[in-house]
Amino acid sequence: MPRVLVGPTKADISDDEYGKSYNLLNNLHDESVTVDTFTRSVADHPAPENVTVHALGGANRVTFYARLYRTLLSELRSGSVDVYHHMNLSYRWFNPILVSGLHDDVPVVVGPCQAGHAIMAEEFNRMVSSWVGTDLPRSLTDPLHATVDATRDVVLDPPRMDLFRRTLDAADRVVVVHEEAREVYADLVDESKLRTIPLGVDPTVFEYSERGDSQELVAIGALRERKGYDVLLDALTEIRREFPDVHLHVFGDGPQETALRRQVRTLDLESNVTFHGYVDQSVVREHLSRARAFVHPSRSESFSLVRLEAMSMGCPMVVTDISGAREMVRDGEEGYVVPIESPDAIAESVCTLLADDDLAKQIGRRARDRVEEKYDWRKIAEEYLDVYRSLID
Repeated sequence: MPRVLVGPTKADISDDEYGKSYNLLNNLHDESVTVDTFTRSVADHPAPENVTVHALGGANRVTFYARLYRTLLSELRSGSVDVYHHMNLSYRWFNPILVSGLHDDVPVVVGPCQAGHAIMAEEFNRMVSSWVGTDLPRSLTDPLHATVDATRDVVLDPPRMDLFRRTLDAADRVVVVHEEAREVYADLVDESKLRTIPLGVDPTVFEYSERGDSQELVAIGALRERKGYDVLLDALTEIRREFPDVHLHVFGDGPQETALRRQVRTLDLESNVTFHGYVDQSVVREHLSRARAFVHPSRSESFSLVRLEAMSMGCPMVVTDISGAREMVRDGEEGYVVPIESPDAIAESVCTLLADDDLAKQIGRRARDRVEEKYDWRKIAEEYLDVYRSLID
């Protein structure tokens, strides 16, 4: 039976949060193919009987990835692998096995690949902290970020891009998540290798609900500068002038919480905003099921799964024009796509939805239809299986 080796995936496999690696593995049902992957820990094992997840352990990500690549190389040299899939390749990152040509002509799939996004100081802190396995103070990482940022274009990016290109060159198929990402990767690799397959959502978990006459808005995501909540709060002051009872529910926590709460007080929005913090996903779904709109004011994203989750529940969208936004949300169809850093545009779109019950219902229904048509994890996994089969045959 053909065997697919997958790795790296996410370091810890779990259906928590976005869990894109988990969700893809969880839908690779195919009795004619076996799939093996190796992670640091397994909180939730994927369901398919043909998928096996092996836990390697590791004190932190550095030790885990060293152990992982040794294991992957051993498996590739065993002669038992028919397709090798590097599932989790960050933009401008690399795979040492592929760069070194040690995969012994085993067909290679890389993806889902996304374009990069802006890395601000707080994002840099989070990234470095995750690698060393402990939360580092900003006073330690901010000077390092400033140095990295200043030297990136001249010193860091050329060697990183060389390793990244060599990783992509070793692949037989490079899967990108949307057409804007395809344009980026077409400059890096032979376009004949590219295949566009989006990320997805489970529509049986995020169930559709028709919109009522609610004046509630929902925003979801870490309270970080990149997420643009400060812009949303400025927009809310304009929305409240026309709809005094409007209420914004914010789900997530993070380093900007104190500043955002201060902004709410300054703008006199205490009665119009609730910060829920990090809560169980069932609570978020409950609010999404009745909200008039999901508002996502992010300044930068590679691919926004939280937008898909809201769409799946029939929630009309007001989202910023980040990478891939207009492919996921067609402006005026499933919601409204507005410029980044534009509170006036957010306010105008939200007020349009609050003012028209029938319009909100129509847009919400189209959002759900869009998910069922294009972003169901079951359909997406089948597309990946097709990619495997094309390389096995």
